[in-house]
Amino acid sequence: MIRAELHCHTNYSMDGMMSLDQVFNTARKVKLDVLAITDHDEIEGAIELQRLVNSRRSGPEIIVGEERTLGDGSHLIGLFLKRKIESTNFEEAVDEIYDQGGLCVVPHPFRKKDGLCRDSTACLDYFGSRPAGFEIYNAKCSHETNQLAQLEEHGLCPCGGSDAHYASDLGESISLIERSAGTSLRSLIEAMFVSGRGFQLMGKAQRASSGERRYAPAYYKVKPFLRLPKAALPLAKSVYRTYRDLRYGIGDKTSVTVYDSH
Repeated sequence: MIRAELHCHTNYSMDGMMSLDQVFNTARKVKLDVLAITDHDEIEGAIELQRLVNSRRSGPEIIVGEERTLGDGSHLIGLFLKRKIESTNFEEAVDEIYDQGGLCVVPHPFRKKDGLCRDSTACLDYFGSRPAGFEIYNAKCSHETNQLAQLEEHGLCPCGGSDAHYASDLGESISLIERSAGTSLRSLIEAMFVSGRGFQLMGKAQRASSGERRYAPAYYKVKPFLRLPKAALPLAKSVYRTYRDLRYGIGDKTSVTVYDSH
C-alpha cells in the first residue's frame, strides 16, 4: 500500500515550524511514499524539498502544493502546481489551478475562521465535473467540525490531512492507496481523484469533546504581557518545537478508519 500525506507545512509557511531537512527525515520515519507540501501562499519550500529528495535519491515523492489564502480569509489548496496561485478570488484561483494541470482540495471546509464552506457550500458548484478534493478529516480541527465535513453531501473526492506544522504532527492522517498505475503519484491520482476506489483514509482518534488544536496556549495567554526581544524568538521557537516533538513523539498516530472506498 502507498502511504500519502496531502496537507503539510514547512518553515516556508509563516506558521510552519519544520525545516526541509526535518520534513524529509520525519517523512521517512513515518514511512510516507507521497508527501504534498502545502505552505501558505508559497510554493518555494515544496520546490526546494522536491530538489532535495531528488538529489538524495530517497524519500517520498513530493507534490508541489499551496494553501492559498483567499480574499475573505478562507483557504483553498492547489496540488501539482507549476507556479504560485496569484488570485485571491475563489473562482479565479480555481481556474488558475486547473489551467496549470493541478487539482483543487478544500481544506477544513467548515472551520469557522478559514473554512471555504463555513457560511455556505454553494461555492462547490463551481468545480462542476472537474475532480476536486474535500477534506473530511483534518487533524487540527475539532471532532464536531470533522463530523460536519463527513456528513456533507458534495460529490467531491474525500481527502484528509494532518495539516502538519511540527514534526510530531506528521502521521496524524494518512491515505492508504492501492498501487494500480505505476508510480505512487499516478496511483494516488487514479484512486482518489479519478476512480474513487482503492484507498482508505486513516486518522488520529478523536473524542466528541475533542476541540480544535491549539499551539502553545499558555504562551498566548501571557503574550499580551510578555515582550520577547526579536533576537530571542528563534531560540524560543526552537525550544518549543523540541518540547512538542518530545512530548507527542514522531510516528504514525492513526488508529481510526475515517473513509474506506472498497
